[in-house]
Amino acid sequence: MKIPPQAQGAPPHWGAYVTVDDVDATARRAEELGGKVLVPPQDIPGVGRFCVVQDPQGAVISAMTYERG
Repeated sequence: MKIPPQAQGAPPHWGAYVTVDDVDATARRAEELGGKVLVPPQDIPGVGRFCVVQDPQGAVISAMTYERG
């Protein structure tokens, strides 16, 4: 994928997605535990709902709930 404008200058890296039951609850819990929500929960039409969170040590993952077909 193309690098979005806000990520220009970032070094190459992997983006890991973890499937969860509830993206919104996952984002809230990450913040409760001292993490940050980098991309708030949002829908991807035809795919599902996702967010990007960072733990207090700086590790980043994306949480995803896929639409049921």
